[in-house]
Amino acid sequence: MINQPVDPADARAIEDVLNRVAYLLDAREYDRLGEVFAPEISFDNPGRLTANGLDDVIAAFKAIAAPAVSHHITNVVVDGVDDDTAECDSKALALRAGGEVTAAIYRDTVTRTGAGWRISARRISPLG
Repeated sequence: MINQPVDPADARAIEDVLNRVAYLLDAREYDRLGEVFAPEISFDNPGRLTANGLDDVIAAFKAIAAPAVSHHITNVVVDGVDDDTAECDSKALALRAGGEVTAAIYRDTVTRTGAGWRISARRISPLG
């Protein structure tokens, strides 16, 4: 990561996008994922979901038979690359239907678009 300072308003907007992903997934509102993911999104959650492009990501989420009940994003760190790109690390907890909680690190690239900040790449590394 470059670790260029990020304007506080941009950092807050980026955090908002990261949090909104969890709310959209928990509500199963997959067709709204364009509100948080860029059209060219590269999504990699090894062994669970790998897709390229917004349409493929939406289809992949719709195909998950037992999606997590609740996603929680925490410990967000935003590092600037340039005025229109940032790299983010965050921790995620997911509650599964049977009560199991899983943890992961999300590594996101976010890009400023005409519609606001969008996640253009997400790499998930399971913990534990």
